[in-house]
Amino acid sequence: MMAAPGGRARVEPRMLLRLNNLLQFLTNGAWYIGTPFIPLYLVSHGASVGTVGLVAGLSGIAPLAVALHLGGLVDERGPAIVLAGSVVLFGLGGAMLAVFHGIPQVTTAYTLLAIANIGLAVASQAVVASASTDATRIRNYGYYAVSYSAGAVVGPVIGGLLAARFGYAANFFAMTLLMLPSLAITFVLRVSPVSTHGMVAFSAVHTLVGPILSARGVGTVLFVSGIMMCAQTLQSTFYPVYLLKIGLSATLIGVAIAAISVASMAVRMLLARAVAWLGHTGALIGAMLLSAVAFAITPVLRQFWGLLGVSALMGASLGFTQPLSMSLLAEAVAQQFWGAAFGIRQSVQRAVGIISPFAFGAASTARGVESAFYLGALVLGGAAGIMAKISDGLGRRPGA
Repeated sequence: MMAAPGGRARVEPRMLLRLNNLLQFLTNGAWYIGTPFIPLYLVSHGASVGTVGLVAGLSGIAPLAVALHLGGLVDERGPAIVLAGSVVLFGLGGAMLAVFHGIPQVTTAYTLLAIANIGLAVASQAVVASASTDATRIRNYGYYAVSYSAGAVVGPVIGGLLAARFGYAANFFAMTLLMLPSLAITFVLRVSPVSTHGMVAFSAVHTLVGPILSARGVGTVLFVSGIMMCAQTLQSTFYPVYLLKIGLSATLIGVAIAAISVASMAVRMLLARAVAWLGHTGALIGAMLLSAVAFAITPVLRQFWGLLGVSALMGASLGFTQPLSMSLLAEAVAQQFWGAAFGIRQSVQRAVGIISPFAFGAASTARGVESAFYLGALVLGGAAGIMAKISDGLGRRPGA
């Protein structure tokens, strides 16, 4: 510990990163204990696949509206208040899911969870950026990504066992309980200032959108983030529904979802080598193509072991794109604007998170849930081609 201005103790950067990563493990583990089973919970109460998509889309509207301002709050007040508030909202959303059963209540609870997830992402990514140097940033984002992927490995397995044994309400109760140790961690992180630069006023954060978007490379990073959010929506909302449709148990569904994160963790050990070999652009395009292949073959598979292979392809894609996009965004903008930049990234992801469930839900209603995966393969394949055209200068810090 060190003395900070004003006489408060400040956590060393290395310990700050470890605590931040532990928080990610707990909160993302909680997220995956509960949220992959919300679609199954809705279906078990008679909801159609189209309704599931509607709930997922509607729950993204409020998070879209607040994402940028959460980033501004991180810039003005630091990440601690956002982390603590997000944990409280997360616990409230989980408690609502455990108690209430109607579609309006589930949509509201899912909205609270999504807002909390944005706050946790924006604040924790700003912590990693500020505690890193240019030389260590990609590596530290890799460790950060491994931490939340570890939570995403453990979470769905626990969630599948809980759902099979006690029902879905047990999942939502468990995710609420995990917010207690998470809140304790935020009390330690709160004494650690993130930036020594001048803070951006919360009320003026909207004025930063234009300058941030005009920075070289930012548009490409946001494009990648939006497209991969499309992929994540498909695999988090419609993949469990497809697995249920073909007869897999809740336990096996949890294992298949966990396999996505296992693969995501595994490929991150190859991230630096892939960037050195393919460059930033090549690694990102390759990741999009992996997702496209995974979605294209999903509807033709019915056996558990084959679907584990699909999960591995999905996870490998996310394993490359998530830490790379975060690191590249931090490189592209000044430190005092990191919170706003990550908020803009979350806004783009939330916008896609609203639109894509409606599109995939409409395709599923018209021609079955399998058609959603063919649509996803088309989107990811097309995005890879677009990426090759717009990625000039990606990974190079602007001279200005």
